[in-house]
Amino acid sequence: MELQLEATEKTPKVLFNKKSGELSMEGICIPELTHDFFKPIIHFVQKVEASEVKTFTLSVNLHFFNTGSARYILELMKTVQQLKEKGVAIKYKWHYSEDDEDIEEAGRSYSFILNEPFEMIPFS
Repeated sequence: MELQLEATEKTPKVLFNKKSGELSMEGICIPELTHDFFKPIIHFVQKVEASEVKTFTLSVNLHFFNTGSARYILELMKTVQQLKEKGVAIKYKWHYSEDDEDIEEAGRSYSFILNEPFEMIPFS
């Protein structure tokens, strides 16, 4: 069970660490074909089983994302939520620059929409 996508000028690096159970996204997310970018990531999460990971963490460290990506980020998070039904504990980490109120607020909004606590991680 592996997932690794290298960053491009328009898409973030995506990596799943099987040992820690952490799926991380880092970089800029403005893909031209948003659905095509997120589809394999969402499909990957749908295939996660409790026998493979006891805890699944989604760690998001996006410096910028467009509105199309915002919708798919929420869809990805809702897919992560479904892991609870399989007996997997879930965690969310939201990284944001201390100077970027928009990214910070986006994380707080996702946390509110999902009714899940997010670990909010500021960096300078």
